[in-house]
Amino acid sequence: MRRTLARLTAALLLSALAGCVGLTSLEAPEVRVTSLQMLDPAPGSLEQRFAVGLRLINPNNRDIPVDGIDFELALNDRRLAHGVTSDGFELPRLGEAETVVVVTTSVFDVLRQALDLAGRPDAPMDYRLHGRLHVGSGFLRSIPFDHRGRLVP
Repeated sequence: MRRTLARLTAALLLSALAGCVGLTSLEAPEVRVTSLQMLDPAPGSLEQRFAVGLRLINPNNRDIPVDGIDFELALNDRRLAHGVTSDGFELPRLGEAETVVVVTTSVFDVLRQALDLAGRPDAPMDYRLHGRLHVGSGFLRSIPFDHRGRLVP
């Protein structure tokens, strides 16, 4: 009887651990910038806001319920903006979803970027987008992502 109870307990523990491993073994979704639109600044503000369009691609064979995103966006290896949103959506298995996040940066960071691009207005802009998708369920609380790409004017 004791041996049966010990085996049952061990089997339950192994099942629980296998479930945890399955939840944390997700491949990071690819997150790409699809658009970057400057929004009108508030009068006298030292901040600039942008609407950043994102496409998220899920390579996993399970849906990911996203309940928030936080990320940093760099253009040409210089930090441009930080963005957060608590807007939730479902990222379908082996599929994609799109969202728009309003980000904030300082006017000085925008001016620095503008000066870098002034001599080459038609040149493509390399970007790096890195952050986390917040899923807030079970053992898996967030999924990190890091993507480099190019925006062509």
